[in-house]
Amino acid sequence: MAHGAATPPMLRLKRSGQSASYAMTAAWQVVYSEFIGNNMAYFFAGAIIDLSTMAAGDTINIRVRKVVTSGGDWVLHDQMAYEDERPARHVTVHIPPLPDVYGVEISMQQTAGVLRTIPCEFYDAKRLGLS
Repeated sequence: MAHGAATPPMLRLKRSGQSASYAMTAAWQVVYSEFIGNNMAYFFAGAIIDLSTMAAGDTINIRVRKVVTSGGDWVLHDQMAYEDERPARHVTVHIPPLPDVYGVEISMQQTAGVLRTIPCEFYDAKRLGLS
């Protein structure tokens, strides 16, 4: 007699295809976006942004926005400004994992200094299996 088996839900962590080096502009530019919209919880697994190319006089802003209701608009989750050359022991910005249902967006802009190219690494954790 055959027996059926179900796989419990799990997360699969992977480096996002949106990981790249981004040339900064004075306008906000989206460097990562995940819009799910299917009412299934998952994790945005985090990001590492390398600000080691910054120099004195530079200002780079990083913001994280989320959609928190079905069909809702993007709302600000967090925003930080980084100025001048980064201390040798703190050249990267770490964005922690965020539980999400409807969408996550990370945007950057450079408002002062010579426009830089910033390496960014993003991680996705997708829900697999049955709910």
